[in-house]
Amino acid sequence: MPGAQVAAVDYAPQGWPPHTYTIVRRVRIEAEDISDDPRSRRRRTIEKNQLTLALEGAATHAHAVSFIATNIPANDHPANPTEPAEPAEPAEPAEPGEAAAPVASITQVESWFRRRTDIEDRIREAKLGAALRHLPSGDHAINTVWMWAALLAGNISVLLQALTGIDQRHRAHGARLRHELLCVPARIVHHGRQLILRLPPDRQLLPTVLARIRALPTAA
Repeated sequence: MPGAQVAAVDYAPQGWPPHTYTIVRRVRIEAEDISDDPRSRRRRTIEKNQLTLALEGAATHAHAVSFIATNIPANDHPANPTEPAEPAEPAEPAEPGEAAAPVASITQVESWFRRRTDIEDRIREAKLGAALRHLPSGDHAINTVWMWAALLAGNISVLLQALTGIDQRHRAHGARLRHELLCVPARIVHHGRQLILRLPPDRQLLPTVLARIRALPTAA
């Protein structure tokens, strides 16, 4: 992640397997990029005093901090202060009481965990945002079609936000995007031999998205 700093400490929660250590990641966030929504996941990773200073305008930025406790071996965590090895895919965690040979750096271990988290987030988004959890039938074939439709809906949501640039600050979940973009009350009126879409007052996302889609270059 651009701007991220990664370090390791020898902290392990009580009762965790031997050779456990903690990877700490912090990312600088400009004050204007901090969400006003208290439910924001990124906002919850900012220390409360830093968050208050940034929101009140007393600080120009804050740091989001997250932690990973793991026993995946890394050649530069506190228990293994050796020279970094060549890049390699992290090995699976060792069995309790066993220490596997170091095969990666803490940066690679952290990146590996983040990729797993991204996959889990996509599955959760398909369940909550695209109705994957509501498989409609006891028939395997019908559920297969429903599953692919849910996954396609999730991908379309991501592509739509990326192509129109509405995910520059954060990416909306499917349920929120459906509420703000698709399930919008409106009227279609005929005027001067034209069809006009009349949206309710207040700022709407739909005109912005439609304008940006029309401005996209034609595919070759």
